[in-house]
Amino acid sequence: MIFLALAFGATVRANSAREVLAQGNRLYGEGQYTDAVNKYNEALVEQPQALEPKFNKADGYYRMDDLGQAMDLYQEVAVGSKNMNLVAGAKYNLGNCYFQRGSKQRDSDLQKALEDMKTSITWWRQVLDLDPKNEKAARNIEVARLTIKDIMDQLKKQQEQQKQQNPKNQQDQQQQQKQQKSQQDPNQSQDPNQTQKQSSPQDPNQAKNQQKQQQQKQQEQEKQQEQRVVPDSTAQEILDREQQQKKERENLQRAQYQQVERDW
Repeated sequence: MIFLALAFGATVRANSAREVLAQGNRLYGEGQYTDAVNKYNEALVEQPQALEPKFNKADGYYRMDDLGQAMDLYQEVAVGSKNMNLVAGAKYNLGNCYFQRGSKQRDSDLQKALEDMKTSITWWRQVLDLDPKNEKAARNIEVARLTIKDIMDQLKKQQEQQKQQNPKNQQDQQQQQKQQKSQQDPNQSQDPNQTQKQSSPQDPNQAKNQQKQQQQKQQEQEKQQEQRVVPDSTAQEILDREQQQKKERENLQRAQYQQVERDW
């Protein structure tokens, strides 16, 4: 969404800023986002307090995939503007930014992706508070909820895989310990009586202690892993509300990515 109107004080400066803003909007429409952002900067030099060019500048950064810059500008507009249409647009696009960032993080950090999806819902809900009839925000919330379900399924699958790998890791570690013991003093094999005498008071207790320590370490790792992947109550409440939408959830799980609707 590109905002065209500007509320300026001085007539001369207003006309100049409007013309620069219009030039930026034309460049934006042609896909020349870097040049458009430069024009919006010129408009802000003329009128630093104007929020319309700041909003459009955020749109340009979003198109250039600079989500951090876009988020900062949208938040400034959402907090500073008295134009409720501009505020709703900024909050809507903030939801899009968090959804986009969360989608990109699914291959690297599922927990962060989950947090961004939940944040996107928070912003879209604020849009609905301002405009309850905003169908795009309502649909985007449903998409984000279903995406959250998919991410949580992935987290659960990872947890199960880690639990399955733990027994095998423990067996490998025990085997390595046995090999290390057998290689500690090769000369002992020349005297069976001496080997038995020296090892019997020490080796069983040592192996038992090492095994106990390994089991305790393994249990601590499993506990920490469970703490990382268990979602909080907010995400769980979202899932509970989505149980009745099984058909939509299955369709989403078959698709690797689903675009949310934007207002530009």
